[in-house]
Amino acid sequence: MRDSSPNLKISSAKASAIPFILSIQQASPYASQWSYEYYAAAISQADRLVLVAAQDSRLVGFLVASTAISEWELENLAVAPESRKQGIGRALLSLLIVRARESGAKEIRQEIRASNSAAQRLGLSVGFVQEGRRTNYYRDPVEDALLFKHLLGRP
Repeated sequence: MRDSSPNLKISSAKASAIPFILSIQQASPYASQWSYEYYAAAISQADRLVLVAAQDSRLVGFLVASTAISEWELENLAVAPESRKQGIGRALLSLLIVRARESGAKEIRQEIRASNSAAQRLGLSVGFVQEGRRTNYYRDPVEDALLFKHLLGRP
């Protein structure tokens, strides 16, 4: 568990957090829009990391990553609209980086919509670099994905 502020607690998600995760996801148009069942499966899988951030006992953010191979993938990250720009996304990403390093992972990869400048700035601020682009990768609306990578061999 890591603290970004005195009232922020980050921990592994339990199934009881899924309704809150879905609520944050629905208020976050850039987040992947997954089902209850998808989150339940992710929480139960040993090769997935699902973290939740709580502030004053209220869930304010979440992160999902695949940890199956040495190249981890950040799959989903969202912060409740009223809690954005308070360092919660940065705290979640920072803990992901720590966990990946501790596990011996080589890198973390993520895809970000070309129009999602907030996510791009956040990733760059914690050491991700853009390494490519996938044309017309996303649907609804059709949009390019920018490919980002964080190499874990450097601080």
